[in-house]
This record gives sequence, structure tokens and C-alpha cells, in this order.
Amino acid sequence: MKALRDVDTGESAELVRISVLFGGPCFIILTLLWFFLQEKGVIPSWLFGVLLICNIPVSALLVLALHHSTSAASRGFVDLLSAAGNIPPPRTYPRQEVMLVRGQYQEAADYFRDHLTVEPEDDEARLRLADILERHLQDLDGAERLLLEVRRRAGHPNLELRASNGLIDLYRKTGRRDRLRVELARFADRFKGTPGAVAAAKLLAELKADS
Repeated sequence: MKALRDVDTGESAELVRISVLFGGPCFIILTLLWFFLQEKGVIPSWLFGVLLICNIPVSALLVLALHHSTSAASRGFVDLLSAAGNIPPPRTYPRQEVMLVRGQYQEAADYFRDHLTVEPEDDEARLRLADILERHLQDLDGAERLLLEVRRRAGHPNLELRASNGLIDLYRKTGRRDRLRVELARFADRFKGTPGAVAAAKLLAELKADS
């Protein structure tokens, strides 16, 4: 039952986000449309009042429709990727995701740390925690340690690739050209034949030329 409540909370947070970003502007646009039609004499004043009242349920229905369509599209895309590459969909962490939506980055990071204490084999959680540390908490050393740990464990090629990408982005961000060259060379060799490996080799060549 606890897990179900977490999922419901995550869905509610997404619905609130869509309501704020889409519901308000939708209500305003409909109001302006009815006002324009009244000014042009297309609709009478009494009908303008009725339509104005109807704006609320209409906006709510549009918000619910958008929420349903985006959720269905997201699930369909994940299912497509999983079926095409035989890759299991990434785990979700509803409680932490709600905190991230609220901007509670430190709390979300603490929850991920507690989660890893209970499930130390969860490399998806390590990647998510590393992303929070780098993007929101400016703990670049902590993010690097987590990414290196995921790459060493190499529990799944997809996780290894994401960890390697994360390290490359991190070293570019911090300007550590020595570590960046090592990581690019490793990526180009490890994932040889992929577009990413080609891009890594090209960037490596440019760095060598600059130095």
C-alpha cells in the first residue's frame, strides 16, 4: 500500500505541474476568445457570461486530457525502447521525484542515499543521485565517485554507457582536460562503432590538436 501511495503522489505532482503551466493560460485564452467574439457582435452578452462560467470545467477537462496523453505517451515510449532493445525500463522513485519537482534537492539526495543503504546494488539510483549532486548541489566530487562506481560495477551496458557519458560531461564542465581525454579515449574504444564513439573520437582529436 505504501508503494501505491508513492505512485499516486508522483501522479498528483505531475497533474499539479500541468495545471499551473497549462490550465491558467488555457482559461485566459478562452476568456479572451469569448470577449473578442462578444465585441465583434458574434455572441450576445448573456452567452458571454455562460461561456465565461464554462471556462473552468473546460480548462479542467483539457488539463486532464493533456495529463492522460502525456502519461500514455511516456509509458508507450518506454515500452517501445524496452521491446526494441530488450532493455528493462529504468526504476522510478516517486517520493524523490516529488521532492525534485518541489525543488527539495538536498532532501531528495538524502532519500537516495538511504535507499542505496538498503539496496546497494541499485545503480539506477546512483545515477539519479549523481545527477542531483552535479546539477543542483554542486557536489562534483560526489557525483564523480558515484559515476565511477557505476562504471566499475558494469551491471548493464546501458548503465555503463550513461555513467561514461556523465563522466565526460562532468570533466567538460570542470575543465579537467586530462581526465576528459582519458575518458573520451576509453569511450571511443569501449563503444566502438556507435555514433557516440565517433563523436568521442572527434572531440578527443580536437583536444589533442588544441594542446
